[in-house]
Amino acid sequence: MCLPGYTILLMGKVDRLAYLAETLRQEGKVSIKDLKEKLCVSEATIRRDIQTFLKMTNLPVRRVHGGLLLDINKSSVEPLYEARLALMAEEKARIAAKALEYIDEGDSIILDSGTTSLCLARLLHNKSGLKVIATDIKLAEELARFSNVETYIIGGRVRTGYYTIGEFLAEEHIRQLTVEKVFLTADAIDPKIGITNASMFEVGVKKAIVAAGKTVILLADHSKLGKRALFKVCDLSDIDIFITSIGGDPELLKEIEQKVPQLVQV
Repeated sequence: MCLPGYTILLMGKVDRLAYLAETLRQEGKVSIKDLKEKLCVSEATIRRDIQTFLKMTNLPVRRVHGGLLLDINKSSVEPLYEARLALMAEEKARIAAKALEYIDEGDSIILDSGTTSLCLARLLHNKSGLKVIATDIKLAEELARFSNVETYIIGGRVRTGYYTIGEFLAEEHIRQLTVEKVFLTADAIDPKIGITNASMFEVGVKKAIVAAGKTVILLADHSKLGKRALFKVCDLSDIDIFITSIGGDPELLKEIEQKVPQLVQV
């Protein structure tokens, strides 16, 4: 089905290229078939647009059969949620199990969005009297299964394809909170730059999460180390405990250890 008629009237080549770029950023991929149907132009036009786009874009894009795909190995872009869930799955499970050890009965905590947080959420029924604030509808859905966990979800805009809640309303909600512990996730961690994120959408929420916690615990597997993404979240000195997986570069870990009071590898 085509986009609304008034949109098509305005959608020249520049508009189509902008739509293609935004779809890639939001969904991680585009197909010629979908673009043809949504933009109501010929396949030949879409193919010409793709050729133009590839010449002008700075995004790490790969041609695949029938369309384009973002390179998820680049720290400046993000795979969709389902793809993230499969990446470093064993490492995320170990990190979550270790993180559970830092949660006491009756704690109030905030869980940042992401698949490592989801692994931790699935373990929280092992503690009693928890008050958990979720910043992600997948986390809230998981936590709602547990009768012994008091679950809250912040309000705000939901990011398509990622289930994250963000922007102004979410940030304001979190600023009203103070909790014992917060569990932060990251797209990229560099000893000099600090913690960075590929999307601006979550940055404000992440900053608010860091400010809300008496203890800030960073959860990130070793594949995030030594990388830099576009948007700064915080410095490593803002972190109290960093739980990561075994396998990180020893030199990077030494630098990180100088800035974080407690570095834990599992």
